[in-house]
Amino acid sequence: MLTFRQIEVFKAVMAAGSLAGAARELRIAQPTVTRMILRMEDQLGARLFNRVRGRLTPTQEASRFLADIDRAFEQMRSAVERAAQAALPERSVFRCGASPSIGRGLVPAALARLLSRMPAVSLQLDILTVSQVLPYLLDGSADAAVTLFPVMHHEVVSTPVGSGRPVLLMPAGTEDVPSGEVSLAGLADRAWIVFQPRSVHGDMAAGILSDHGLRPARTHMVRFAETAVALVEAGIGVCIVDEFSARAADMSRLRCLPVPTNRRYEAYLHRPLAAPGELTERFEHCLKDELQAGSMS
Repeated sequence: MLTFRQIEVFKAVMAAGSLAGAARELRIAQPTVTRMILRMEDQLGARLFNRVRGRLTPTQEASRFLADIDRAFEQMRSAVERAAQAALPERSVFRCGASPSIGRGLVPAALARLLSRMPAVSLQLDILTVSQVLPYLLDGSADAAVTLFPVMHHEVVSTPVGSGRPVLLMPAGTEDVPSGEVSLAGLADRAWIVFQPRSVHGDMAAGILSDHGLRPARTHMVRFAETAVALVEAGIGVCIVDEFSARAADMSRLRCLPVPTNRRYEAYLHRPLAAPGELTERFEHCLKDELQAGSMS
């Protein structure tokens, strides 16, 4: 097993690019540095440096090892910070991620509730794409994330916290369509904003349109719900989104109508298994309160 001193020497050699430079930095004899590096290579069973004409060049194994070390030290640093903050949760920093559709309205509103109850807490809110959510939760510093999809990983606890209705957004000035639940079949001639396949919003909208036997004659494709909302606000077309995105829209520029469907968007709160945290538990309560207070169901 490597010692912290060996790791310190290895990092110094990587930073200095030479045994002599590492020795000067650590204020030890160069032969000591050489012996420790050779000992590390023996223990690891891998060459860490190529030696050509007195110069050291890190191998791929060394670069990978350094990345692993940096990641481990970052996780250790975060663990120490969390342990220190656990004693005084009211003075902690709460780092929360959110997918774009609910990071505009729902999550900020829930965070506002958290701050009203714990005003000394500081926040960091990060908007994440689907591919960023799992690395974010596993990087050792995140407290929680909120998305409209579950996260399946043995180091993450993924909890459903509530649901929201799909809604139809139409540009302002579409008074020819009555209020209340609208017949989607009557909107086939409208331009529809649709989502990329195999996404939460894409699957939801496609399922609802299929349920109603509707195949729009003209479509515009987007990736994120807030982009779809912006296009509706600009008068480009109509779309189906989650009610959380709709609540953050500019209602002076569009109309929001209920959709005749039993389908629902499910909201999930995710937390790293190693860091449950009192703040995350309190945020979960705030999130549920906000979901219940703002529900259109």
